Amino acid sequence: MTINIIKINFAYLGFSDIVMQNNYFNSFIMVCIAGMFWSLGAPIVRFIEDSENYRLAYLLYRGLSVSIVIMIFILFRERSNFLNSIKRIDSWSMLGGLLLAIAMFGFIYSITVTTVAVTMIMLALSPLISSILGYLILDESISKTTIINMFIVIAGILVMLTGTDETGTLIGAAYGFIVACCYSMYTITIRHDPEIPKLLTPAIGGILCASIALLIIVLTDSSVLMPIINISLSVINGMVVAVGLILFSFGAKYLPTGELVLLSLIEVIGGIFWVWLPFIGINETPSLSTLAGGSIILIAIINQGLFTKKNHAMLAP
Repeated sequence: MTINIIKINFAYLGFSDIVMQNNYFNSFIMVCIAGMFWSLGAPIVRFIEDSENYRLAYLLYRGLSVSIVIMIFILFRERSNFLNSIKRIDSWSMLGGLLLAIAMFGFIYSITVTTVAVTMIMLALSPLISSILGYLILDESISKTTIINMFIVIAGILVMLTGTDETGTLIGAAYGFIVACCYSMYTITIRHDPEIPKLLTPAIGGILCASIALLIIVLTDSSVLMPIINISLSVINGMVVAVGLILFSFGAKYLPTGELVLLSLIEVIGGIFWVWLPFIGINETPSLSTLAGGSIILIAIINQGLFTKKNHAMLAP
């Protein structure tokens, strides 16, 4: 009897290992695909006609698309529990949604005044900023490696911006920094209470983004109308963002933090690559200072990811 129990336990453990390996592999794939989806946002925005005059209308349609896609997914997944999930929205969810809405604004304004490379490299600051905020707000520990990487990142930003006399580059970098800060604070809000459904916050973000854009349009007597190509791009962009958020929310469940940090670089690298790729037709080549500064920043972030992964491996039972 005892022998049979032992055999069953070994079989169970073996089955569990296979399940965990499958979960890990599937999560890895989902997070990678999520990063690729998000990276498509840069070339999509680049195809907007007269983008600087249609930012608000674009944000209106894009925000609505994000919220609609996510809410439909939540409704399909929760079914009869949908209303119960909605009732679980708290002040942290609303704050996270507002921060995400601001990040959406900052991304569009940044990428329409400077190069994609500058915008995406500034977004790559999010993991390190999250470490600082986690320490200040959630009382999470901050390592010496993280502090060193912060100084490396600052050096990379200075290299990227040194020697440039283009106002658009500086303004775009400032917008990008705001996006990185807001997105980092957004991650804090969704980590604050693990019991709150994670997809409700980005759905709120999409609604708030559309609402704020509509309010500004009304106050400035602007128009919600824009070329049909821009409407199509905004809807596609919103769907791409929403699908990425859904995939990421599932994939993040089985991956250690360090690997999530590393995989988040797919959006940054992919965004720069798409707009450079000749046959797409954008042909946006980053400057040498942008490449040099960006390389320094990426080194710091990769180092941070590897260190976090190492710590995770050491602490695992």
